[in-house]
Amino acid sequence: MKDRVSAGFIGGIIAGIAMNIVDYISYYVGDREHLYDWAAIVIFGKLPASFGEIIFAQISQLFFAGLLGILFSYFLLRLTSVNYLLKGWIYGLAAWFFIYALAIIFRLPDLETHSLGSVVSHFISASIYGLALGETLHRINNNVKS
Repeated sequence: MKDRVSAGFIGGIIAGIAMNIVDYISYYVGDREHLYDWAAIVIFGKLPASFGEIIFAQISQLFFAGLLGILFSYFLLRLTSVNYLLKGWIYGLAAWFFIYALAIIFRLPDLETHSLGSVVSHFISASIYGLALGETLHRINNNVKS
């Protein structure tokens, strides 16, 4: 169990970094909603107002990505690692959809409505997260077995 937790957390962090690279690129292309904004609103109740709040929100968002990685690692190994990329992609999109739904249901400030650009950007980010998580855990599991 300990190995699954470690592998899932590390895989989630690595996938979270990949997801945030896409997020930062999309920000400069025109999307004005960062993924760390979500963490900031959950933590501070508002958008980040200082560099310190941005850094703390970004670290928190990556930590959350690690926690999601632990859940995926547990279920992936439970269900076998066949089709790990497909499972990762579906998991990433399911998490994205669920998190969006929670933000709307609980009427989180600044997260109730989104532009098409933000939704598409986050869909792509969630897809990258899921694919990177699946691939990372697959590689970690193969290294452990060898």
